[in-house]
Amino acid sequence: MDNSESQPRLDVAAIHAATQGLRLGAPLLYFPAIGSTNTHVMELAREGAAEGLLVMTDEQTAGRGRIGRAWKSLPGRQLECSLLLRPTAFPPHFLVMASAVAVAESIEAVADVQAGIKWPNDVQVDGRKVCGILIETTSDFVVLGIGLNVNGTLADDPALAALATTLADACGRTLSREALAIELLQRLDARYADLCANGTAAREALRAAWRGRLVTLGRRVTLLQGEASISGVAEDVDESGALLLRRNDGTRQTVTWGDVSS
Repeated sequence: MDNSESQPRLDVAAIHAATQGLRLGAPLLYFPAIGSTNTHVMELAREGAAEGLLVMTDEQTAGRGRIGRAWKSLPGRQLECSLLLRPTAFPPHFLVMASAVAVAESIEAVADVQAGIKWPNDVQVDGRKVCGILIETTSDFVVLGIGLNVNGTLADDPALAALATTLADACGRTLSREALAIELLQRLDARYADLCANGTAAREALRAAWRGRLVTLGRRVTLLQGEASISGVAEDVDESGALLLRRNDGTRQTVTWGDVSS
């Protein structure tokens, strides 16, 4: 698949029409290109924007990944968006689980390929990353950023292609970014509403769905935290989603952040 061909703009009107009545996704702001959707939503949130605001783009020129990494943009081929949330009924770490599960389910529904989750929230297809999720929190709001590789290919970047892929490469056909956006917003809206309304039962159900998709569990992994690293077997996750790592010396460590590699 060729990345050089020009791509049509995202059909924002179709997404808006199909998501009427949802709690999340309105107002919907679209930019053909923007530095970072997360940064823009954070600016609007500080100005008092309401929960549910969604910013979408066809190209991020200064996108950010987890742990300060840059985000590789494939203009017109990715689903790149950020949501403004103001949760009060549950801790924000449940958004890590909700977003990853919603993305994985949406991929399976639209692309018909199986998706797993590398702890805590990288969504993978065929063992390679297809979606990055960046959640930034303050005392007043949460910004949820999602970058999903839909069309095009990473074959022109062999080092990256060993670690990441696109849905088009995985399933062998071009996909509708709009269909994925609609599916994702509907599923995320339902998860969010459940968390807000149903307390402990919703949290337990979500954690079970998230844990069931974690490809990390049971594997020997190395976890990078800045310049430091720790290794061991990823045994389980606790109630808050922290990784329980059985270290090489037999001790078990609770890990709340880091980049995992098998």
